[in-house]
Amino acid sequence: MISYSSYGTRELIKLLTCLGYKPQRQVGSRHLKYRSPNKVVNGIYPFILVIQNKKEFDPHWQKEYIKQISRHGFSEKQINLCFP
Repeated sequence: MISYSSYGTRELIKLLTCLGYKPQRQVGSRHLKYRSPNKVVNGIYPFILVIQNKKEFDPHWQKEYIKQISRHGFSEKQINLCFP
């Protein structure tokens, strides 16, 4: 897995929109929902919940977001091209 520089909500949203994720209706007060453009395997949620207003996610969540994007069918190369 490639290590990415630390990022927050703004950078993650830019990455998701570059990859083709579509924003959905807001789920809670601190979460935004983005739906994957790819069809996903049964048992995997077809969306990602993004915590709002975080300047920087802790390293665990940074890795988890990248893993979720990878499970939705995107390669590391595609993620690198869109990563701000």
